[in-house]
This record gives sequence, C-alpha cells and structure tokens, in this order.
Amino acid sequence: MALSANEPALEPYSRSSLLNSLTTAVLLIDQQRQTHYLNSAAEILLAVSSSRAIGRSADELLGIGALLQGAISAAMDGQTTTFRAVDIFTSFVAYTQEDGARVDCTVSPFSAGAAEPWALIELITVEPSVQSSSDIDWHESYSATNEVIQTLAHEIKNPLGGLRGAAQLLHRNNPESSDQYHFTEIIIREADRLAELVDRMSGHHQPEARKLCNLHEVLEHVRHLIEAEFASTISVKRDYDPSIPMVMIQREYLIQALLNIARNAAQAIDGIGDVVFQTRIRRQVTIGQRRHRCVVEVAICDKGPGIAEELQQKMFLPMISGRSEGTGLGLTIAKDLIDRQGGAIEFVSSQGNTRFSIFLPAGQRYEQ
Repeated sequence: MALSANEPALEPYSRSSLLNSLTTAVLLIDQQRQTHYLNSAAEILLAVSSSRAIGRSADELLGIGALLQGAISAAMDGQTTTFRAVDIFTSFVAYTQEDGARVDCTVSPFSAGAAEPWALIELITVEPSVQSSSDIDWHESYSATNEVIQTLAHEIKNPLGGLRGAAQLLHRNNPESSDQYHFTEIIIREADRLAELVDRMSGHHQPEARKLCNLHEVLEHVRHLIEAEFASTISVKRDYDPSIPMVMIQREYLIQALLNIARNAAQAIDGIGDVVFQTRIRRQVTIGQRRHRCVVEVAICDKGPGIAEELQQKMFLPMISGRSEGTGLGLTIAKDLIDRQGGAIEFVSSQGNTRFSIFLPAGQRYEQ
C-alpha cells in the first residue's frame, strides 16, 4: 500500500497486521479532511481501493461532510466525537439503511509523528436489526400505556400487601443466620419498592428526586435479584468498566428498568446459562436532540433464540410479547422509566445474540 508523503510514519507491522486485521473501518485524515490512509475494512465498507481513496476528501468518501466538519475541528483540539446511526452516501456507491450502511462514527485525535494534528475516523456498521425506542411514534401509544398502568396499579398493590404480610410472618419465625431469613428480607424490601414505584407511576407526572449513584452498585442489586429469582440456575457475568462515573438518576426507576430487561434475558435462555451485564463510557453522544459530552452505556446480553423479526418494530409497545405467558409490559415500563431519566434504550437481536443497551447522561442534572 503506497503512503502519501505526509502520512504518519506507522511501523509496517502496526499498519498491516493491526489496522488491517481490524473489523472496524479506519481512516486517517488531515485538517483539510484529505484521506491519507484507510484499512482493509474501510475498503470493503466504502467499496473503494486504498489507491483510489488516498488523497480524496473524506466528505467525498463518506458523504457526511456537515457532521465531519465540527468533529474534525474538535479532534484537532484533542476531543473525541461519536455520531450514532448515521447513513453513509459516497460518490463511489450509494448506500441505504436496508443495504446495511448505517454506521456509528467516531472521530478521534491522532498523532504519529505528523507535522500537524490528524484525525482518526472509526466506522462500525450498525446491524439492520438495531431498534431504538425513538423509532416508534409514542404519541399513539402513550394513552394506551397510561390507561394500562392506571388499571394495573390497583391490582398490583393488593397482592403486594398480602405478599409483604406473609413474608413478615416468615421473617419473624426464622433465625437471622438462615437462608429463609435472607430471602424473606428480600421479599419485604422488594414489595415496598414496588409499591412505591406503582404509586409514582400511577400518579401525576412530577419531577423525581435524583441523586448521584454508583451504577455498578445498582447492577449488583439487580444481579442478586435475578439470581435469587431463577434459583441460581443462571449465571450473570459482569464486564464492567471501572472508570464509569457516577450517574444522576432516580435509583428505583433504574433498578426496575434493568430488572425488567434482565428478567427477559433470563427467560429467553429458559433460566439456564449466562446473562452478561456490561458497562462502557461513550463520548459526545446525542440522545434525542441533545448532545452529551459523556454518556454511560449499560448493556444486558443473552444468547437466546432472539426476538422474532415481526415483533422487533413493536417491542416497546404495550401488550407486545414474544412469550405466550408474557404480559407485554416489561419493556414498555422500562422505556418509560429510562425516558424519565433523560436516557435512551435500544436493542439488537438475532439468533444467539440479543443485546439491550441503555444510554444515560453521566453525572448531570436534567429537568423532567
């Protein structure tokens, strides 16, 4: 592969063995947005050879010039920008969403001996099955969802009271060292939490008290509940990023949203096998119409049979379920709770790979 005269002096091993082995498409560009390098994955994605692409404008190769301009300027100042789910249009080949050319685009500062700052562009293809809660017209479903919540609120609270009373009796009759004492303690605590949650969701929409919380502590709480519910037949594997910052959340809302999703994952694998909890930092991500400097992604993954294609466009709507015994409210409620946090939820699902991701702004206060 011929290098331009101004290309950073990458070692042959690094260039050919590392960059070309990546499945992520990578381009190196200068301040004028001129392309100086692209790896094999980029050649395949953009349907252009390196010899033809080098020297051309990144705008011409990607067709997203308006987005790139600000991101490249930020990269020259040492900042990283991510655009989620953007469509590529080039002068070489025009892509559509159905063709699979929707990508997550990250523009980062890059320095490898060049006389001036450079930018590294990473393109990760978004699978066609990625579904976001924002893809659905929620104005049509809000009234139905609200009516369902109001109707169920009374029906839920009555058995919760009986459940809590029975658990209290068992709790008093067991020594503190016993497993039964521990399990009844969980039942009482969760009954109280659910009763409070139902009160909040069935009442008027009021600003919720939020505070900075340790996200991993919340996930560990959900993990214990799931493992207790499925009698230790499943294993929750944790892939946590220790650098995750605190998040400004209503803790009980997030617990319930994560619990609904994790329960779905456990049921998808028939309560046997592994569910994965994962956390990651994302920079410069747009949620709705707002750009956030730092976003936390929480993902819950399973290797079940996946969500049927005919249901994927409807999964966040009420009364939609892939299981005959399902209520079809778990994801609807999860979506509502995440919305109240100023976050977003999306998923990708295929045979053996279902991943639900929740995106939350990190460490900031947001008005309802």
